[in-house]
Amino acid sequence: MKTILAAAAVAFTFAGAASAADAKGNYSVIGLGANTCADYTAAPAEVTQIVGVWMQGYMTALNQAIPNVTDVTAGRNDAQLADALYSACRSNPNMLLADATRDIALKMVGVAPKSKAKAEAPAEAAPVLRR
Repeated sequence: MKTILAAAAVAFTFAGAASAADAKGNYSVIGLGANTCADYTAAPAEVTQIVGVWMQGYMTALNQAIPNVTDVTAGRNDAQLADALYSACRSNPNMLLADATRDIALKMVGVAPKSKAKAEAPAEAAPVLRR
């Protein structure tokens, strides 16, 4: 139980910048996905495990949101998803985790990712997550 509480505390300290919604369909990123890839690749192992859990939830939401797709991961396991995210983040350190995760999922189902218009994280900080 202490491990879970410690992991949750680390997650709350890993809140970063959020992108703003606009008329072109960009959306506000809340929580862990608002962090940059550079934040992710520099984070301790405990945080990367929490990001893995967040990634599972994000992928599940994409499964529901993308028409005619049952599994955006195409059957990949957690280790393969973590490797894909780490690789994408090493290549694009300024990209938001939400954008990197979305791009990975779209590539897995054979859809070209959208433009990187909101890939650069703005300078303003997101509010601290509430309990």
